[in-house]
Amino acid sequence: MDTEFHKAHEDLTEIIYTTPGMLPSRYVFVITNRCNLNCDFCFQDKKPKKDAMTAEDWINVAKQLPDYARVTITGGEPLIYPEFEKVFSYVAERFNCNLITNGLLLNEKKIDYLLSYPKFRVLSISIDDIGNKVRGVKEKQWEHLEKILTYFTDKKNESNSSAILDVKTMILDGNAENLFDIYKYLKEKIKVDTHAFQFLKGSPIQHSDCMFELEKISEESNAYVYNKFEIIEKELEKVREYNIKKGLQSFLHPKVASLSSNELLGNLESLNEEKHNPKIYQNCKFPWSSMHINPDGRVFPCLAISLGDIRKNSLIEIINGQESNRFREIIKREGTVEACNRCGWLRLNGEK
Repeated sequence: MDTEFHKAHEDLTEIIYTTPGMLPSRYVFVITNRCNLNCDFCFQDKKPKKDAMTAEDWINVAKQLPDYARVTITGGEPLIYPEFEKVFSYVAERFNCNLITNGLLLNEKKIDYLLSYPKFRVLSISIDDIGNKVRGVKEKQWEHLEKILTYFTDKKNESNSSAILDVKTMILDGNAENLFDIYKYLKEKIKVDTHAFQFLKGSPIQHSDCMFELEKISEESNAYVYNKFEIIEKELEKVREYNIKKGLQSFLHPKVASLSSNELLGNLESLNEEKHNPKIYQNCKFPWSSMHINPDGRVFPCLAISLGDIRKNSLIEIINGQESNRFREIIKREGTVEACNRCGWLRLNGEK
């Protein structure tokens, strides 16, 4: 299950963090920043990249990855990328592989294609309400998505595939009253394997397709303050109670509480603070184990600070280069920085 991957990823992160020169284990291929949706809360700039990476460029990156790598292919909407199958097939033949997509361009043929690769592990979809209207999804599109996700579940079970269906739900004031109903629907109707509730991020520097100067990561950031936070807390408590009753799991990002614990959730107010409070969080080690490559070849860890261009320098040169070392030195010294505001990778002090 995906939960086992995350535990393995955190364990390997510790090893990479203490092993000089060791390459990261998780790679996110942002093969395009173009998308067929226009979500209000999207962090992508979406301006076409005239110098976008070709399929051969992406394959060249994959050739440099360590044997223990796990690759997530995403966008934008990755299925828009003209040579998606050429990149995916090369990656999925060699590495455990995830796909993040809005699902609207999936069909039975593409599902069969994805599941034909034993190393394909996760199909991840974002669904923020029943109908996904908040993302501008039309009724016919939603009907198609429901149908194709049901097909994915039936097909993977039929073929004994180890791939899982993962859904993330963005927490918004607009869906606050319906969070439990959305979750119950996803579990009982769509039959998702794993699920996470994601709070709105607090800095535009996180996972952006535009690069920022290194100094920007220390500038004060302002996260969105929810107007319906008390309702959100009550809805998430309903989710926890449902999970206990049914023996299910869901996750919070940032992970400040368990939605599968026998204990009440308690106060989640740290998730609704406008300012980042580094004192309550552990030192972040994920910049050592996770790396993103944008459509223009820029490599960055999590915060969109360019460490180098993968078409000009090798992956090893970039990971062990001057810019990477400067960034890591700051994170190691500070623990977290202002641009980490409400990042999904944040971990509270004392959390294992």
